[in-house]
Amino acid sequence: MTTHDPAAWTRTSFAGEDDYLVRLTPQDRQTIVDAIRGLRERGRLAVPIETLTKDEFAFGALAAKLDAAYEEVRSGRGFTIMRCLPLDEALTLDEYRAAVWGIGLHFGGCMLSQNASGERVTEVVDATANDPTPRMYRSNVELRLHTDITDMLSLACWHKAQSGGRSTIGSGIGIHDEIGRRDPHALALLYGGFQYHRLGEEADGAAPFTPYRVPVFARVDGQVSVHYQRTGIAAGHRASGVPLSDEDIHALDLFDEVARMPEFRLDFDLERGDMLVINNYTVMHARGGFVNNPEPDRIRRFIRLWPAGENFRKVPKEFEHFDGPGVPPQPGKSCTFDFKDLAVSDPRAVGTAS
Repeated sequence: MTTHDPAAWTRTSFAGEDDYLVRLTPQDRQTIVDAIRGLRERGRLAVPIETLTKDEFAFGALAAKLDAAYEEVRSGRGFTIMRCLPLDEALTLDEYRAAVWGIGLHFGGCMLSQNASGERVTEVVDATANDPTPRMYRSNVELRLHTDITDMLSLACWHKAQSGGRSTIGSGIGIHDEIGRRDPHALALLYGGFQYHRLGEEADGAAPFTPYRVPVFARVDGQVSVHYQRTGIAAGHRASGVPLSDEDIHALDLFDEVARMPEFRLDFDLERGDMLVINNYTVMHARGGFVNNPEPDRIRRFIRLWPAGENFRKVPKEFEHFDGPGVPPQPGKSCTFDFKDLAVSDPRAVGTAS
């Protein structure tokens, strides 16, 4: 079941970072600064960032570079890293956030809600000091390779950690092909899918888990796509009362084993001013645990977007965990699921058993 997709890359597919970096020139950076300055002069930076439209970012020649990067994400290797966005000397944090939003609009015509609060631009920081049950991305723990419920994921670095926090991306399509070579039966189980926990962000009266199975791999119009977050699967099956079988555990363990292979991964540090954009249906992402800088204004801080593109890639409706893309806003609700408790009480199901 080998695929013939440019997103089925391996580490050796790239001679070096220049094969996937888009280095912004001084002219490109000035274009971004000028666009933000124009917004400021028109009073548009005083409005909610979500109201800013693509047409308001006059990126000129830079727009063509962004359009080419989008095509690489959509139908090529599945990811790009833009390097050297303007920083402190040119933009404040709020202005940087607006610039990232404007660039993101060149990848997705709309930005999906990332949580029940309806936030469409969020900050990836360690919030554990003031949030007892944060989403895992708002902690400093290691995150294994996974996907989100969006077409694309964008992460733009404002500050790195003092140590750790390396980023990893993995070829979900390459992982698919390797599993098929090793164990076709396990691959078939992954195509069958699993139920996911909705983390407490479901609508009133809705089940706390997906009442349908969400495939790990799906083939639509000849294209294979991936959707995977193991702890969400384990939590979903616990909530549904349908325990994972030994065969299920084996298939999930095999997925994790292959996903750990260096062959299908790229590890790198996102530097200040770097912006990563990935195709969430072909490329998985992870990050290492980290230690923050002691200064509050220098903590590890990334700006996160979930861009959605028109006619991006055909995937099963079941890839959506809710009645609609992303996390539909649910006033008064927030993520309430404790993944740490799950890892302790059900280590085999979440893949942490020794």
